[in-house]
Amino acid sequence: MAPISETDQSAQVLPRRIEPDRDDDKSAFAPAVLAASATVVAALCGVVALSFESVVTQDSVTAANGEAIGAGVTVAALIALAPVVLVSLMAVLGVIARRAALTGAVTAGYGAVSAGLAVLDVGLLIDPIDSNRLELFRPITAAALQPGAGAYLILAAHVLAALGGLFGLVAVSRASMLDGYGHSTHSDMTNRASAIRIGGWLSVLAVAAAAVAAGSMFASPYYSSDAIVLVPVAIDSPVTTSVGSGIVALALLIVVAAVLASISPTVAAGASVGAGLGMLGVTGSRVVAGASSGPGVDAAPGSWVGVVASAVLVVVGIVLVSVSKLRERRGVSDGVRRTTTLDSTSVTTRWHVVAGVAGLAAGVLIVTGALLPTLTVPDGLANPTILATRVAAVAGFVLVLASIPMFFSVLAAAVRPALGVLTAAAVMGASGVLQSVVLATDIDGIALGVGGIATALGTVGAVLCGGCVLLAGSTEREDVDTSDMRVDVRLGSAAWLGALLSVAGLALPLYRGTDVTAAWFGTFPWGWDVWGQAFLAVTIVVSAVVASRSRPARGTALLVGCVIAMIIYLLGWPLTKTRALEPVIGPGVIVGALGALTLAVAALLSARSRLR
Repeated sequence: MAPISETDQSAQVLPRRIEPDRDDDKSAFAPAVLAASATVVAALCGVVALSFESVVTQDSVTAANGEAIGAGVTVAALIALAPVVLVSLMAVLGVIARRAALTGAVTAGYGAVSAGLAVLDVGLLIDPIDSNRLELFRPITAAALQPGAGAYLILAAHVLAALGGLFGLVAVSRASMLDGYGHSTHSDMTNRASAIRIGGWLSVLAVAAAAVAAGSMFASPYYSSDAIVLVPVAIDSPVTTSVGSGIVALALLIVVAAVLASISPTVAAGASVGAGLGMLGVTGSRVVAGASSGPGVDAAPGSWVGVVASAVLVVVGIVLVSVSKLRERRGVSDGVRRTTTLDSTSVTTRWHVVAGVAGLAAGVLIVTGALLPTLTVPDGLANPTILATRVAAVAGFVLVLASIPMFFSVLAAAVRPALGVLTAAAVMGASGVLQSVVLATDIDGIALGVGGIATALGTVGAVLCGGCVLLAGSTEREDVDTSDMRVDVRLGSAAWLGALLSVAGLALPLYRGTDVTAAWFGTFPWGWDVWGQAFLAVTIVVSAVVASRSRPARGTALLVGCVIAMIIYLLGWPLTKTRALEPVIGPGVIVGALGALTLAVAALLSARSRLR
């Protein structure tokens, strides 16, 4: 019998990279250098601002240590400065090691968060005392404050960091074209999403940490009984604070979604660390500033929770590559395809079940919250009627119905896109209740009731369900050949028009009365209800874009979900109009109905193309 040659033992041969494991292509290296340079300059601006320049020019301002802010740097300021210094150091080391992808990922993650921080910094220039930047200065009188050179340098630092993030994205994009990008020692893991490489538990931990950290941006950062330091929640704060907080939260969620979808564990790790450090700088400086700002001021629970969640994101980034390699080695040593780690169909099914559990729990909590007392009032007084609970109940019930098919493999894939949109509708419905809670709890003697707690928990659960839906979609799409997919011009036009009309409907009031007008984008500062409508508007626009480029079945489900979401929103007219005296129909109903009808036409066009 002839001896077996080495080529006959191909089953035991591990795949090898064609090119060395180096991102030394000039097309990727050049933007990486620019990203690192911008981040280094940002760090220098921060150092100069906190060490040598005054953030505000007013004698009534002191640092946490009792000295003038220009005389030294407090511990809180150091914590706020530390992330950009660390990110710039990692970026420089990445350039020296010629790791363009890693450099780009770290700067992109931090730059995304910095874009929101730059908006927060604008508040330092417009109204320093109401910006509540206690990590930079502590006002001791109500006298007007003027921004100093340090405020402009801090703004410049975050703008440069955001610019570095854009260059970082370019570096990652170009590095992804190089040979060996997404390589794995196990052939079945090559070009797989990081969510599959690191496993479900670590992915869920990253999603949960991102959701909690993003939510902490909307909570009050400090407790204050000081008449000078007034600290409302983000939505009741000046527009720069509310919008900046929203951008930071949205940027963090986008980064984590990109992390789990990335086929390169190195890029995923870098982006997670960069974004986590950015959030840790914000929340950590708030905790220290609250603890060291003197009597009457302390860090609120939201800041502490944000610190823990941000630290979890950093830890996830640090261990991500090691966990990925460990799971790959286990797969190679077994010599077989392990279903729990390598079968993307099984992984997708698992995410379907997790999304179903989260959506079912969220829907039940929202419906339950609508049936139970939202507020607690002093004895002898009747519980107030919050009409927004009616819309929340409808949205929660629809979310429950959409979550049930996720437990059946035959139905889950077809329903999943619609479920993703309906989670945003649930958040929109619950946001009206949360806004009523915020306004009512400002009155002495009124506190959050069990129904309000259930609604808040249901809102968090809906966000987690949406994250799981995204992960399930990314794992399923890996096994689909999308190279020959074409955009249907008629479908795309109808979907885009429907999305734009829907956004206009969400932006305009549903009704007007002689005493009150329904929530709309023209009210400032935005309340929870307006933010909920804006969240749904963004979701519908993204869904319309994705549907025009998706497989017909998935595109149809997405558009149907958008139609149902708009119907839930439009039900706010008959269900809540009695809160206004002499209500009349608003432009939001008419334009929103046209948007829903146009989206329905787009859904029919998508379904028709599926039947061809």
